[in-house]
Amino acid sequence: MPDAALLLALAEERLVSGRTAVGWEPPSEEVVARLRAASAPLVLAGPGVVRDGAVAGLNALAVAGSLGVVNTWGAKGIFDWRSRHHLATVGLQARDAELSGVPEADLLVCVGVDPLEAAPELWRVVVPTLDVPTASLAPLAEIWSRRRTEIPMPPLRDRLAAATQAGWAATGAPLAPSQATRNYGEVVTRGGIVAADPGLAGYWVARTLGTTRPGAVHVPATADAAGFAVACAVVARRRWPDAPALAVVDELTPVAEELLEPGIAIEVWADDGDVLDADGHAARLANLLATGGVARLRTSGDQLGSMLDAAGPITAWGGVVLPTQR
Repeated sequence: MPDAALLLALAEERLVSGRTAVGWEPPSEEVVARLRAASAPLVLAGPGVVRDGAVAGLNALAVAGSLGVVNTWGAKGIFDWRSRHHLATVGLQARDAELSGVPEADLLVCVGVDPLEAAPELWRVVVPTLDVPTASLAPLAEIWSRRRTEIPMPPLRDRLAAATQAGWAATGAPLAPSQATRNYGEVVTRGGIVAADPGLAGYWVARTLGTTRPGAVHVPATADAAGFAVACAVVARRRWPDAPALAVVDELTPVAEELLEPGIAIEVWADDGDVLDADGHAARLANLLATGGVARLRTSGDQLGSMLDAAGPITAWGGVVLPTQR
């Protein structure tokens, strides 16, 4: 288990990602040749795109090649969720690769991928793969392109959307998890960050919190990172005191309590948490962000089954222990 100092260092590293450009590396002849030979390429993007400051390069390549992009949760926000190039956030469940368009592709272009977020045995065995350095994205966009074509939305997008939006419709108490993360969207809209620890709350944040910019949502890829969310909120508040920051956890661990500072907002998803409806949660969240402190929230367990039906068991962090398994 990382100690407080290490968690703060990890949060510092995470929050400075993308502050400098990655550089300019002309693509190899092999990369260009394989892209030219592909008729249905699909991009899998990971956190390295954000870390290396290569988001603009990936956007340029997607436009030049009329490419669909699926991103793992460490790269949330590299495209506005409304962009035609954004297909889905992936890597969290067993059927993500199967349902995100990989079987229909003839080449999976991997960029900045972390194997902890996209397990190779799920993602690199279906179709041929091509790893492109993040520094090659912008120069590649200048020498390779395809005519504009329609980018089909994969089944995963519709299946997850149906399950997520059902939670939005359930505005009563106890709160549906995706309604809670919908309310967290206010933090992102105001230029702030939402961070979550690995676990059930982290799954919902990574899976259902929509964002329009990179660096707004932070959920680590390593299972042994309890306390990261609080550390991230602490670092964010120190760096940007005028922007909101929220930590979301299943449990406030001793190391997280050690990290607490005045003004830090934390929401603990717990069975003994407060039972709130959508409006009550939104009002309390606004107050929590303004004053800081620790609030406890009970979320409904009814929605999880529909998410598992949509995309299979949770595989992130080696699999999440579900409430029925505790």
